[in-house]
This record gives sequence, structure tokens and C-alpha cells, in this order.
Amino acid sequence: MSYNKLLFIVVIGLWFLMPATSGQKSYRELFSVDKVAVPDSINRSLAEKIKFYPVPVKTDLNLENISSVTVIEIFDVMGKKHISQTCSKQEQLSIPVSQLPRGIYFIRFVTPGTTVMKRFIKE
Repeated sequence: MSYNKLLFIVVIGLWFLMPATSGQKSYRELFSVDKVAVPDSINRSLAEKIKFYPVPVKTDLNLENISSVTVIEIFDVMGKKHISQTCSKQEQLSIPVSQLPRGIYFIRFVTPGTTVMKRFIKE
């Protein structure tokens, strides 16, 4: 495989090497982002405020301090969205993840003003 057929994607500080084959979705289709997360003080404050546990998780992922979050989405490392849940000013939430295969996942917290992504491990 030649280097011009490789696509490098940066997601939350991690590098993934994906072959770009014909018929495969483009990186923009895999990682559609409505808002670009800029590391400003609001974003950092929200990222530090949101708590989730246990990590690694087996059955339910518990979330706290999410009252400003409107949507929560969970993606695998290939960018496939597995879970999307709307929130309505809830302070706490438990998301069942037992149906997910073992691996690394990204959780996106969307608020009216910013977007925060974190990662977790599913056992």
C-alpha cells in the first residue's frame, strides 16, 4: 500500500492510521463535527466539571454535572456513532453500554456554546 492511500486522522490527541480505499467513507463523513471545540476557558471549565465513572465500564456509564449538556453521543475509534441521547437539564444520567463491544470509545458532550469530547474504555 502506498503512502498516498493512507489517511491520517487526529482525534483527541491520538493518531489513527486508516487505509483510504475506494467506497470507504471519507474522514469528514466519519467524524462530522457541527461545532469545532476550541480549547478556551469555557471548554476547559466544562471538561473539568463533567465527571463519568466507572472507567473502565462494564454495564452502565454514570455521568454527573451535565445540566448544561443537551446531547450526549458515544463513538468508537472508527467514528461510528453507537449511542445518541438527548438531555434536558439533568444533573446526573446513567447510560447503558453493556451492548457495546470491548474497546476504546469517545463520548461527546454538546452544549449550546461548546462541545467537549472525552474517552473511556469498555470492558
